[in-house]
Amino acid sequence: MSGKSWKRRIVLVRHGQTDWNLRYCFQGQTDVPLNAEGLAQAERLAERFAQWPAEVVYSSPLQRALSTAQALAKPRRLCTVVLEGLKEINFGTWEGRSILGMEREERGAFRTWMHDPFFNMPPGAEDWESIRDRVERAVEMILAEPHERIAVVTHGGIIRALFAVLLGLDPHTVWRLRVFNCSLSGVEIGPDGPALVFSNDDLHLRWASEDGCGDTGGRPLPLW
Repeated sequence: MSGKSWKRRIVLVRHGQTDWNLRYCFQGQTDVPLNAEGLAQAERLAERFAQWPAEVVYSSPLQRALSTAQALAKPRRLCTVVLEGLKEINFGTWEGRSILGMEREERGAFRTWMHDPFFNMPPGAEDWESIRDRVERAVEMILAEPHERIAVVTHGGIIRALFAVLLGLDPHTVWRLRVFNCSLSGVEIGPDGPALVFSNDDLHLRWASEDGCGDTGGRPLPLW
């Protein structure tokens, strides 16, 4: 796989919706499953994803990500590889608590976290060095394999950490990038280094029709 024209294309996928997403709760490493809407989102994404010749799907072990990953892998009969390093951030004592509740009860700590999340984590949570180290190990494992088209299904916090690790973006600012449920972000790695090609693409959710994923003319919605 040598040569100047060779590139790797990595699609980063956030899992579908859960009940805790609806309640704006910190999920972290609590193993919350997809709700009915989340399962439907994963199916709509799978329809779109089936058009892209992916070779492998990597996933967080948490069931909300794994269920999404399995939906993507099924149409193309792809292997789903679970990596512990893709598990969501541990939010410590804040897991299960709602954003609205935090704003009422711990407004100062919450506002400090919002300003720079990776470096103002709550009590008992992971720090940035731990998050970065395990995400780097996961990336090394992914890139050690000879796949050129790769899907990585994980969580909002970890996708932002991947932006920092894969692209060299500032971990102090990556939380300003939105990552919606079941959205796609594309990273290309070539001879000149990595590049962000697109981010937070959820057109398959907003343009889904009765005939499946597509635009208003019924034509397939491309992924990459």
